[in-house]
Amino acid sequence: MSPPFKAKKFKIEYLTCAIGLGLILAWAGFNSPEFDNNIALNVILIIGSLALLLGASEIILEFSLKLAEFAGVSEIVIGLTIVSIGTSIPEMFTAVAAATQGAGGFVLGDIYGSYITQLTIFLGIVIILAPATVNRKSVHHPFRDGILVIFALCFLSFNISDGQLTRIEAGISMAIYALYSIYLLVDSKRHTRTRLEILQFTHDMEVIQGMIPNGDLPVPQDQERPLSGHCGIPGQTPITPTRCSKLKMLSYVGIILIGAYFCYIGATYCVIGGVNIARGFQVPEHIVGATIVGFGTGFPEFVVSIMAIRKKRVEIAYGNLIGSNIVDPLLSISIGVMVNPFTLDATSLAGILGFLLPFAIVVDVFIIFIFRRKKSTRTQGRVFGLIFLGLYGGFLAGALLLR
Repeated sequence: MSPPFKAKKFKIEYLTCAIGLGLILAWAGFNSPEFDNNIALNVILIIGSLALLLGASEIILEFSLKLAEFAGVSEIVIGLTIVSIGTSIPEMFTAVAAATQGAGGFVLGDIYGSYITQLTIFLGIVIILAPATVNRKSVHHPFRDGILVIFALCFLSFNISDGQLTRIEAGISMAIYALYSIYLLVDSKRHTRTRLEILQFTHDMEVIQGMIPNGDLPVPQDQERPLSGHCGIPGQTPITPTRCSKLKMLSYVGIILIGAYFCYIGATYCVIGGVNIARGFQVPEHIVGATIVGFGTGFPEFVVSIMAIRKKRVEIAYGNLIGSNIVDPLLSISIGVMVNPFTLDATSLAGILGFLLPFAIVVDVFIIFIFRRKKSTRTQGRVFGLIFLGLYGGFLAGALLLR
């Protein structure tokens, strides 16, 4: 009898962490000052760092969800907090690591690059896999979410326009994100449709991540779904969760803290490797952050979206890619700034505001336009997907030519 999907998933996560940690330790063991400019070694370092960062991030998300459910946290609150920011954990730790390393241009490049990567090549691949889904039914609020994404990026760009990002500006950004979450929470209490959307999103993300069995939202439409607690029987209604031992809860807290530690190690070496590569190729730090690292830290959203397409959850596939780009410019970067304010050199500032920002806005406007359509044929969908792939190619070319 083959092991359940969840067990396989955990083995992959732990294996990923082990491989990543092994590569980092191997690099550190052979490292000496002359290796700082060795491009090949630093590429290996980034690969190992990203493997450790992404694997540990998945472990944090998994056990944070378990801990929240065991503690009796509302499913609505779980959906608006842990689930909604879960795939942005790599960007958060990268921001913190970059803050401690004084690499502001690197992490800002990662935020903008991850944004563009997710909404061009990753979104394009998802569309090609499900070409007939490019319509307003697949994205519930294309205009609202698209405007929020543009606002989040423009607000970040305004804050860095003077070459620095302060704790006060970061605090305001975090407050805006908190107000947005509170608005959704209040709206979910007033309107059944909003509540159901959040509950369905939370449920589907748990299904896709292998945390609960597949199935429909297991409650009547006018009631909030009871906890699918791992102490009870998943997927049944009603569920009466049994009390979990304090020892088990403490063990989950310990696993989360260990995962956070490994995330920080992975993010730190990722920043070190990225800065070394930037110096080796004599390019600004934001270019490496926007291309190599932006691709890597945006990869979790892509994996979730591909899994969502396979399970025919197209709303999750698109909502996951779009939603994380509200989190990163407002919350992820701000957490790093709270550790240590960022400063930017003139070259990185010009590259971000002069190329990355306008390019990201054009991509987002195009997304709003195509997802407000009532329907699209498979041929039209494939064309849209190829356009997004072409946009990513244009982004790479522009990033290198306009450095």
